[in-house]
Amino acid sequence: MLHFWNARPGAHEAKRRQPGEKTEKHKKRGLLRLPAGWNILLAVVLSLGIWFLCMQTMPVIPATFFTTPLLGLLNWLPVVLVLLALLFALGNVFAASAVTLVLFGVLNFANQLKIMARDDPVVPQDLTMVREALAAAGGYDLQVDWGLVALFVLALAVLVVLAALVRTRRTRLSAAARVLGRLAGCIGCIGILAGLTLTVYASADVFNSFPCTNRFNMTTVYDQTGFHFAFLRNVTQNNLQKPEGFDKAATEQAIAATETTPADPNPVNVIFIMSEAFCDITDDDAFAWTEDNDPLKNFHALEQSENAISGRLIVPNYGGGTANTEFDVLTGMQTAMLSDAGVSSFRVLHKNVDSVFRVADRNGWQTAFIHPGKAWFYNRQNIYKWLGAQQIVFEDAFADAQYKGGYVSDASLTDYIIEDYESKLADGSPQFTYVTTIQNHMSYTESKYGKARDLYQLSLAEELPEEAKTMLTVYTHGLRDADAMLGELVSYFEGRDEPVLLIWFGDHLPSMGDDYMCYRALGMEMTDDRESEAWLDAYAPPFVMWANDAGAQALDFGTLAARLGIPEDGKISASFLGAAVLDTVGCGESDPFFAFVNSLRRELPVVQRGTAIDAQGAYHAEIPAGLADTVQEYQDRTYYRMKYETLE
Repeated sequence: MLHFWNARPGAHEAKRRQPGEKTEKHKKRGLLRLPAGWNILLAVVLSLGIWFLCMQTMPVIPATFFTTPLLGLLNWLPVVLVLLALLFALGNVFAASAVTLVLFGVLNFANQLKIMARDDPVVPQDLTMVREALAAAGGYDLQVDWGLVALFVLALAVLVVLAALVRTRRTRLSAAARVLGRLAGCIGCIGILAGLTLTVYASADVFNSFPCTNRFNMTTVYDQTGFHFAFLRNVTQNNLQKPEGFDKAATEQAIAATETTPADPNPVNVIFIMSEAFCDITDDDAFAWTEDNDPLKNFHALEQSENAISGRLIVPNYGGGTANTEFDVLTGMQTAMLSDAGVSSFRVLHKNVDSVFRVADRNGWQTAFIHPGKAWFYNRQNIYKWLGAQQIVFEDAFADAQYKGGYVSDASLTDYIIEDYESKLADGSPQFTYVTTIQNHMSYTESKYGKARDLYQLSLAEELPEEAKTMLTVYTHGLRDADAMLGELVSYFEGRDEPVLLIWFGDHLPSMGDDYMCYRALGMEMTDDRESEAWLDAYAPPFVMWANDAGAQALDFGTLAARLGIPEDGKISASFLGAAVLDTVGCGESDPFFAFVNSLRRELPVVQRGTAIDAQGAYHAEIPAGLADTVQEYQDRTYYRMKYETLE
């Protein structure tokens, strides 16, 4: 109950005021006094309201919030604990609620918009780059739900008014006791939240007990387990995990005993093109393309070239995780081996590490990383310094570029690659360049490439659900541009006299609806059951290695696949690709780590989260006993390199 404020009468007052009687001064102030005991109850009620508002920023409120009470509780607890901590600090439940609403509202809206723009949720590390994020936000065509924003603003206004009108009655405790009590309450709430974050939220058992269709896709995890739970879980997840049984001295001895061979550099120009979400989903029987309208006609033609090796690259993630594929290819390490949790490798890396860039640099190549995206995203502006790239190029170098689908177009990027290649020829040193494209980044909404009537329509052999048809139309429209980019680069390098090796591959399969919606509409299995090799299909974009005539001659391309030990089905882990390319140009055995990786990939071309495919093409749901120790050594060497190895 709310009571009017009754102040203690002064000594000059002739009589005590009766209960409920107000002085003229207090009438003017119009303040209401709330009994102290009601604050906690109000805080709980208001925290539920704030949590409900925050849930409206989610695409769909997970049914598991209600069918799995623990998940709902773990998403509500951060709100109520923060609100209580602020209540103790500020002494006003409505003021504390207003601050809590702003804090959680901003985080939830930021998460919604970041997923919309980049299919990547907000993680704790993003809080260190708020300025960069705000500066970059203007570059995206974000569809803000202004109705929901207005609802948040209205709720905030009501709380601010109540905070101005309502006060808490003072208790009979001394001022010092009140201060100490509030301080203890504030610290206690923060301590409880910190303790839960380090235990319950960090627990793999708790996480695995909640339904989730893809635990390795961060957006899916956030959407299906809730932003508050997933955000706090990530406080402890993007950390390097020590392998069970790791022995530092034994690992150092193994590294020292690794047989290496001095490099014999073959000065071929190496160009990696990692094409955003590139895959051959359009090869499915549901489509009826002709030779003329095939969206991948250049890629398919290149696969048939006598100067090409093609296959499937087994990447770390489905539907996202571009930076993880970059990490795997460029370092020879596996993101999945950094921790049992679904980490982002670029958020674990904080120092110089050896990489294919550094090996190439030591052997005379000019090295470069080119990406027409934001420098701050995934902390790439620092990561590529730590990986040792001599030249690092981001979106600010594309001032005159054409934008398509919200990003720098593949056509503009193609022009830049050619100009950059030609500008470096005068140096005389071979080039070693890694390019990450961005145009065909999701989301594949109807408006991504403009009006539907302007999009290249699908040729279908069978009918598809309308939602799947729309998404596939948009994705395929961008896929044509990626294929055109490949065709233009091949045409250009075919005309060069310098030897060139081009490696083209996708970073991951596109995210095509919840629970593999488009893939299932096409009849693809897409299982998470690791007993079947089919589970790797979600992690297997295509790749092709192609050399121009000068490159093919320099590399003796006719025997290259056999010399590299590329299996007949062409499947290799992404972490083996960079090592294989170093092997191709005569440097793969000069570094102990890459020498070890090249040796391992010849025995197990695919190693993926406890499963493997051997050199004979046999799938193993568990690593074969004879090779389990070697795979464990791979993880130990990865941990040692990330934890202990130092570079100038």
